[in-house]
Amino acid sequence: MIEFSAVLSSNVTTSASSTNVNLNPSLGTFEAAIIGLCISSLVWVIASWRLLVHYFGWLSKCCFSFRQSWISHEEQLQHIRTDGLTTKRILHVLLWSAMVVEGVAYGDMLAENLSDKLNYTLLNIIGMGILEFSTFSILTVYWFDVTSHARAGATEKLAAFTLLPLLLAIVTIAMIVINTLEAIVLLSDTYPTLQEFRSQAPIHRITLLIESSSWGIHAIIVSICGGMVYRRISSLPNFARVGSSAKRSILSKMIIPIILCSLSYALRSGWYVADYASRLTDPSDNFETGVGWWIGNVWIPTLVPSMCLLYSVRKRDREPGSIDGVRDSLLRGDALREENDPFRNFNMVFRDLDDDSVVI
Repeated sequence: MIEFSAVLSSNVTTSASSTNVNLNPSLGTFEAAIIGLCISSLVWVIASWRLLVHYFGWLSKCCFSFRQSWISHEEQLQHIRTDGLTTKRILHVLLWSAMVVEGVAYGDMLAENLSDKLNYTLLNIIGMGILEFSTFSILTVYWFDVTSHARAGATEKLAAFTLLPLLLAIVTIAMIVINTLEAIVLLSDTYPTLQEFRSQAPIHRITLLIESSSWGIHAIIVSICGGMVYRRISSLPNFARVGSSAKRSILSKMIIPIILCSLSYALRSGWYVADYASRLTDPSDNFETGVGWWIGNVWIPTLVPSMCLLYSVRKRDREPGSIDGVRDSLLRGDALREENDPFRNFNMVFRDLDDDSVVI
């Protein structure tokens, strides 16, 4: 009887332990470095190509006068580009820089086959904490700037187009400051190893808290921007007359990148919250080496917003104010006039969207 009870107790214990599933199993440094290097290399190649094309687009205006006499007016519009630094060019440069820093971090992880202070500083602090957040913040401000040209009440303009970008700028400054302080403490001799820094340093827990709040605030701001864009598009006089497939095409090109960015920021914020909670309950827990952490906090929130950014600013600067490839005349109420063809403006939009000669 005693033996049967012991066996039964052992079976119950084994069953209970088997149901305790690890939702964040550890991932090897080599595997994480390989996947991360592939992602950063992909984005870097696209951003590099864009920088070259934008640069030559910048120079094309210098050579334009030699061909002006024998090319058509439409070709003239396609070859003339805006001079100087623009928001699109700044976004490409920042994204390119972030991918270079993160690529070096992954390369160091791959060479050393371990996660140390150097690659953590490059990847998590400089790459994700400073460069990525700054780049995506400028993208959000760019979306607000384009949307601000649409008709809106004075109160809404003050609240949305002034206060929200200002709040995002403050959050970005806070992210830069806290990540800089964390890098200084990490690279000092206070904590000999990265694991000791993660488990013992108060600055690391403070950084996790601020980063989770910052990415969460960013997600909310982007969601508000997406809602404003949707309201302006759906309230246009001609929009009600457009077919359902055309409506989906317009809205998807403008709204889907915003939604994906908002979800990615919220996902990264959630993982920072989970990491912060794990540090409070078990400071020695190796939470930041789990496969869930790499997928949900590092790779997806880097790849998805980067691709959305590259999609949103995929055209060279030809006319001010385009969002997701849609001319800002779609957002301007004074540009929508009833003419012989009530769908004229939308036809112009679709021609602009399908114009492969200016998409890069």
